[in-house]
Amino acid sequence: METKIGILYICTGNYYIFWKDFYLSMEKNFINDSEKHYFVFTDNKEIDFENKNSHIHKIYQEDLGWPEKKLKRFHVFLKHEKEHLKMDYLFFFNANLLVLENITKEEFLPINNQNLVATLHPGFYDKNRNKFTYENNKKSTAYISSEKGMRYFAGGLNGGKTKEFINAMKKMKENTDTDTKNKIIAKWHDESHWNKYIVDRNDIKILEPGYLYPEGWNLPFKQKILIRDKNNYGGHNTLRKKPETITDILIKKIRNLITKIKKNIRNFSKLLFYKY
Repeated sequence: METKIGILYICTGNYYIFWKDFYLSMEKNFINDSEKHYFVFTDNKEIDFENKNSHIHKIYQEDLGWPEKKLKRFHVFLKHEKEHLKMDYLFFFNANLLVLENITKEEFLPINNQNLVATLHPGFYDKNRNKFTYENNKKSTAYISSEKGMRYFAGGLNGGKTKEFINAMKKMKENTDTDTKNKIIAKWHDESHWNKYIVDRNDIKILEPGYLYPEGWNLPFKQKILIRDKNNYGGHNTLRKKPETITDILIKKIRNLITKIKKNIRNFSKLLFYKY
């Protein structure tokens, strides 16, 4: 029986532009001796290949805006826990990733006493502990004291054995909700909560930064998975901006009309004043 791997992928709003190439690269290079299921959370009416591959599961998800789309990604995934539990492994991939090299089960999946998979952050793999950007607000559930932490992990690619990763998401969701009630937002959102969750664990398979290789960087690792530069796609602000709906367009037109009417009224009032 083939190993079932669930791939959690969010592409709401303008982030949809990354989906096609991400999917093609995964189909070509990512653990091809497995049964891959793509759980695509999107507000787009149609997505590429959804009618060609029955393992693409399109799930409607509204664009939560910034930073909720990062803070509440665990909330989003856990709504579909029942479907995810059918998988042997479950992984979250950032929208702008691209698999460049063949990746095998042996190098990527957790084995033996390993339960979760974490990726070393490409910006901190060679830095001292005092440079890590852990959450330092003691009131946050993501807080990590200065005595803890040997590695800093990225939030853009993580996962593991399905039940273990779901347990992790449940705890991170709980912690995020606690922070929200206390009007606290962790420094790096989901990434801060992920680092807190795994800081004391010894059952982690650690991937090197080559699995999250920023485009244009020069690192001493083979480029396995590329982080596409968002600046080449309009930058963060453009990608985070929600596409205009018909309602948005109508509201904008009405507001412009009201502005013109007000301006005309002011001009007419001035004309009457000077006339009389």
